[in-house]
Amino acid sequence: MSNVSDIGKHSQSLDDRSQESSKWVAKMDRELSKSETDALKIWLAADPKNESELLQMAKLWDKMDALARLSEVFPHLKEEHRFSAPGRPFQWAIAASFVFASIVGLSIFVTSGSEMLTPNSRLLADVATYETAIGGVSKIKLADGSHITLNTQSRVIVSHSERQRIVQLVRGEMHIDVAHDSTRPLSVIAAGRVVQAIGTAFSVKIDASQTVEVVVDDGRVRIGVHELDSAHFDYLESIDKLDDQSLVVAQGKRVVLDDVSQILELLKPEDIEIRLSWRNGNLIFRGESLAAAVAEVSRYTPVEFVIEEPDLKDLRVAGLFKAGDVSGFLATLETNFNIVYKRSDDATIMLFAEKPTQSEGLK
Repeated sequence: MSNVSDIGKHSQSLDDRSQESSKWVAKMDRELSKSETDALKIWLAADPKNESELLQMAKLWDKMDALARLSEVFPHLKEEHRFSAPGRPFQWAIAASFVFASIVGLSIFVTSGSEMLTPNSRLLADVATYETAIGGVSKIKLADGSHITLNTQSRVIVSHSERQRIVQLVRGEMHIDVAHDSTRPLSVIAAGRVVQAIGTAFSVKIDASQTVEVVVDDGRVRIGVHELDSAHFDYLESIDKLDDQSLVVAQGKRVVLDDVSQILELLKPEDIEIRLSWRNGNLIFRGESLAAAVAEVSRYTPVEFVIEEPDLKDLRVAGLFKAGDVSGFLATLETNFNIVYKRSDDATIMLFAEKPTQSEGLK
């Protein structure tokens, strides 16, 4: 059962014509494609009341100029018209605000711990935004039955329609277990890359340099490049199925992509488990440098670590840590790797190599 409910089913005061008019005004504001213009003509011809409703909605939104640009559809509006929004029944204001919310005003849900993210209302276009705070690891059940696990400091925009299933990873890291639907491949958008699958499981991560990492733990995905205009959500209806020229990444493989290169490697099953251990709130290191380990731990806490001695940065560390457990991390460094620390303030911890005592030096 979907966690996103349909507001249209719960708001009987909004008739279909009002909702359809609002959608057309929003689309015309960013200019219609040829196919959309043809569809608008068909809708207008279906009922004489449709044009009247559309004009009223355009006046309400002060978008008569958008209609006037469509001279082939509205020849009587060739000259630019400017109207102030007249007094309208309350249902018009509701219709405009709901459709506007579904297209450009998305609900944001922020969590600081591991929990299920659940929207408290349904959007007409089935578009919703989910976001985790520092240290948050959250689970989301999508309308199609797919499941997303969202890592710390991450944000996604999810859209479902009759033709598309699209998740835009705005920042951070996510893992998705995709519900099978051969008629609607699911696309994950990350830093201009499209990762597309029908039924599979994979993770996607964006770092600060906009490098994208994809790890496939079940099935396979295709990866392509897609230029997107993030200022409008209409692109969520325009992503085509990737062709055979796109990169195929199969189960057990990891790919790292930036603007100039792509690195593909085969992972052992245990390596995949380690890379995805964050889903259970764990961080596992197996010989990473202290600098890399500190950078990873820092993603789950507002505390800043400063390695005071350059030689320490390359020290190899290993162990299992709970994400966000700064005290446990510091205790392990001190006990197992002879690294001591000093808090300069509540938000900064400095790391040093433990100095031998005088008696130890004489041995």
